[in-house]
Amino acid sequence: MPVSPVHRTRQATLLASGVIALTSACASIESSAMQRIFDSWKGAPVEQVKAQWGPPQSVQTVPGGTAYVWTDEIPTAHPPGYGPRDAGLEPPATVAHCQRKLIAGPDGNISRGEWTGNACCAQRLVGSCAGLARKVSAAS
Repeated sequence: MPVSPVHRTRQATLLASGVIALTSACASIESSAMQRIFDSWKGAPVEQVKAQWGPPQSVQTVPGGTAYVWTDEIPTAHPPGYGPRDAGLEPPATVAHCQRKLIAGPDGNISRGEWTGNACCAQRLVGSCAGLARKVSAAS
Protein backbone atom coordinates (compact mmCIF):
# COMPACT_ATOMS: atom_id res chain seq x y z
CA MET A 1 0.00 0.00 0.00
CA PRO A 2 1.51 3.38 -0.97
CA VAL A 3 2.40 5.88 1.72
CA SER A 4 0.08 8.87 1.73
CA PRO A 5 1.44 12.38 1.09
CA VAL A 6 0.23 13.41 4.55
CA HIS A 7 2.29 10.61 6.15
CA ARG A 8 5.38 11.64 4.16
CA THR A 9 4.92 15.25 5.22
CA ARG A 10 4.71 14.19 8.87
CA GLN A 11 7.85 12.07 8.51
CA ALA A 12 9.72 14.95 6.86
CA THR A 13 8.57 17.36 9.57
CA LEU A 14 9.68 14.99 12.33
CA LEU A 15 13.04 14.45 10.65
CA ALA A 16 13.60 18.20 10.19
CA SER A 17 12.64 18.82 13.83
CA GLY A 18 15.13 16.18 14.96
CA VAL A 19 17.94 17.69 12.88
CA ILE A 20 17.21 21.17 14.25
CA ALA A 21 17.15 19.86 17.82
CA LEU A 22 20.44 18.00 17.34
CA THR A 23 22.12 21.03 15.78
CA SER A 24 20.89 23.25 18.61
CA ALA A 25 22.09 20.76 21.22
CA CYS A 26 25.56 20.60 19.66
CA ALA A 27 25.78 24.38 19.48
CA SER A 28 24.71 24.65 23.11
CA ILE A 29 27.26 22.04 24.22
CA GLU A 30 29.96 23.73 22.16
CA SER A 31 29.16 27.17 23.55
CA SER A 32 29.12 25.87 27.11
CA ALA A 33 32.43 24.04 26.68
CA MET A 34 34.15 27.03 25.10
CA GLN A 35 32.81 29.38 27.80
CA ARG A 36 34.19 27.07 30.53
CA ILE A 37 37.57 27.11 28.79
CA PHE A 38 37.63 30.92 28.62
CA ASP A 39 36.41 31.25 32.20
CA SER A 40 39.28 29.05 33.38
CA TRP A 41 41.77 31.59 31.97
CA LYS A 42 40.23 34.78 33.45
CA GLY A 43 42.83 36.62 35.51
CA ALA A 44 45.71 34.41 34.35
CA PRO A 45 48.83 35.95 32.78
CA VAL A 46 48.88 35.62 28.99
CA GLU A 47 52.33 34.01 29.31
CA GLN A 48 50.66 31.01 30.98
CA VAL A 49 48.30 30.66 28.02
CA LYS A 50 51.21 30.80 25.59
CA ALA A 51 53.05 28.15 27.61
CA GLN A 52 50.05 25.81 27.41
CA TRP A 53 48.63 26.60 23.95
CA GLY A 54 51.82 27.56 22.15
CA PRO A 55 52.42 30.88 20.41
CA PRO A 56 49.34 32.62 18.98
CA GLN A 57 48.99 32.89 15.21
CA SER A 58 48.31 36.60 15.56
CA VAL A 59 48.27 39.41 18.10
CA GLN A 60 45.92 42.36 17.68
CA THR A 61 45.51 45.64 19.52
CA VAL A 62 41.91 46.01 20.71
CA PRO A 63 40.19 48.62 22.88
CA GLY A 64 41.30 48.02 26.45
CA GLY A 65 44.10 45.59 25.70
CA THR A 66 45.55 42.99 23.35
CA ALA A 67 43.87 40.04 21.61
CA TYR A 68 45.84 36.81 21.17
CA VAL A 69 44.44 34.58 18.41
CA TRP A 70 44.85 30.83 17.85
CA THR A 71 43.28 29.08 14.86
CA ASP A 72 42.89 25.34 14.38
CA GLU A 73 42.07 23.86 10.99
CA ILE A 74 40.83 20.30 10.73
CA PRO A 75 40.42 18.45 7.41
CA THR A 76 36.92 17.09 7.13
CA ALA A 77 36.70 13.33 6.65
CA HIS A 78 34.50 11.53 4.18
CA PRO A 79 33.23 8.03 4.86
CA PRO A 80 34.57 5.12 2.79
CA GLY A 81 32.73 4.71 -0.49
CA TYR A 82 31.98 8.43 -0.69
CA GLY A 83 30.90 8.60 -4.37
CA PRO A 84 33.18 11.17 -6.05
CA ARG A 85 36.34 9.65 -4.59
CA ASP A 86 35.43 6.24 -5.98
CA ALA A 87 34.77 7.80 -9.38
CA GLY A 88 38.12 9.63 -9.35
CA LEU A 89 36.34 12.98 -9.10
CA GLU A 90 37.40 13.92 -5.58
CA PRO A 91 36.28 17.47 -4.77
CA PRO A 92 38.79 19.82 -3.14
CA ALA A 93 39.41 19.02 0.51
CA THR A 94 37.28 21.04 2.89
CA VAL A 95 38.60 22.33 6.16
CA ALA A 96 36.72 22.97 9.38
CA HIS A 97 38.10 25.62 11.72
CA CYS A 98 37.99 26.98 15.23
CA GLN A 99 39.39 30.38 16.12
CA ARG A 100 40.03 31.14 19.79
CA LYS A 101 40.74 34.70 20.93
CA LEU A 102 41.80 35.64 24.45
CA ILE A 103 41.89 39.31 25.38
CA ALA A 104 44.42 40.54 27.93
CA GLY A 105 44.18 43.89 29.67
CA PRO A 106 47.10 46.34 29.99
CA ASP A 107 48.31 44.30 32.99
CA GLY A 108 48.85 41.25 30.72
CA ASN A 109 46.11 39.20 32.44
CA ILE A 110 43.24 37.58 30.54
CA SER A 111 39.93 39.42 30.88
CA ARG A 112 37.74 37.53 28.41
CA GLY A 113 37.61 35.21 25.43
CA GLU A 114 35.77 34.82 22.14
CA TRP A 115 35.48 32.01 19.62
CA THR A 116 34.18 31.40 16.12
CA GLY A 117 34.15 28.42 13.84
CA ASN A 118 32.46 25.23 12.84
CA ALA A 119 34.86 22.74 14.42
CA CYS A 120 35.07 23.72 18.07
CA CYS A 121 32.45 21.10 18.93
CA ALA A 122 34.24 18.49 16.84
CA GLN A 123 37.50 19.22 18.66
CA ARG A 124 35.76 18.80 21.99
CA LEU A 125 34.40 15.44 20.90
CA VAL A 126 37.83 14.12 19.95
CA GLY A 127 39.41 15.44 23.13
CA SER A 128 41.45 18.38 21.89
CA CYS A 129 39.39 20.95 23.76
CA ALA A 130 39.93 19.16 27.05
CA GLY A 131 43.54 20.35 26.86
CA LEU A 132 42.54 23.99 26.37
CA ALA A 133 41.28 24.65 29.90
CA ARG A 134 43.81 26.20 32.24
CA LYS A 135 45.89 23.66 34.08
CA VAL A 136 46.52 24.97 37.56
CA SER A 137 49.73 23.70 39.11
CA ALA A 138 50.36 23.46 42.85
CA ALA A 139 52.75 26.42 42.52
CA SER A 140 50.05 28.70 40.98
